[in-house]
Amino acid sequence: MFAPLEITHDFRLEISLLIGFLIGIGFGFFLERGGFGNSRKLALQFYFRDLTVFKVMFTAIVTAMTGMIFFNAFGWLDIDSIYINPTYLWPGIVGGLIMGAGFVIGGY
Repeated sequence: MFAPLEITHDFRLEISLLIGFLIGIGFGFFLERGGFGNSRKLALQFYFRDLTVFKVMFTAIVTAMTGMIFFNAFGWLDIDSIYINPTYLWPGIVGGLIMGAGFVIGGY
């Protein structure tokens, strides 16, 4: 089993943090390339004129989900060892609406 690294004790804490940092830098780079930092692209997303941000995020979610399913099937990942936050639907909806309204009002 390869992951999660902290539970399997395959690496020291420092190495696990370094791996997480490098993955985060790479993820941020590709999000920036996808337009997540461009205010014009974010504004056009709300007007349904440029859905690049939606496509990038949807692709990332589906890729991660598919990877976890296959890693679990091959025994490389124990999904039971991963903590998954409980879902609170209504606070998520309200928070998303408030943030979306702020984006639209702010002109982003």
